[in-house]
Amino acid sequence: MSRKMESTKKGWIIVIIALSLLSLITGFIGAFIFARSGPQGPIGLQGPQGIQGLQGEIGSQGIQGEQGLQGLQGESGLNGTDNIQQVLQSLNSTAENIGAYSAAQWLNMSIFDSSMRLTVNVDDQSRILVEFISSVYLSNSEVRFRVIVDNQYASTISYTGLIGPSSPNDYDSIQVKLLTNALSAGQHTIDVQFYLVSGSPTVLDRSLFVTELSPP
Repeated sequence: MSRKMESTKKGWIIVIIALSLLSLITGFIGAFIFARSGPQGPIGLQGPQGIQGLQGEIGSQGIQGEQGLQGLQGESGLNGTDNIQQVLQSLNSTAENIGAYSAAQWLNMSIFDSSMRLTVNVDDQSRILVEFISSVYLSNSEVRFRVIVDNQYASTISYTGLIGPSSPNDYDSIQVKLLTNALSAGQHTIDVQFYLVSGSPTVLDRSLFVTELSPP
């Protein structure tokens, strides 16, 4: 009887140990399953922007650069107190093709139009104001113009041109001016000159104005 009870007692102990081991294993498995991370949640709203920091101090001013070169002196202008002694005007409305004249040299326009040369008699210390105005017809050509006084004073040069095989025919306007220094008394000659660069331009309507200005 006592042996049977002892055998039964041992059986229950084995069952209890087995159940304990089974509970322990089940716990580990459950902990492993529930310990795995779930899916990532949505991103939260962005927080408010922080306050802007203080502006830094302004840096020191750089060294000033060197002064540029002085420009060339312009032509003398009219004096508001000058007196107009006389005004001469010469006009011509004929058309003259200058393509046959020698190129690359200054020629007086008076070789085909005497009205583009004027001689004026002035007082001592007077100055001469000259203005030449003309229109030019261009067809794959280039030409320059200027006015001179006594072959001594020359105006700035006015250039016009249209070049190239596909250049269109066109009209252009020319205007040149010259103001001399004080002149000696007597006669002084004014000429309009042209400088043929290339092609066969045609000089159209043209005007030459000469004004004597005397000091007050």
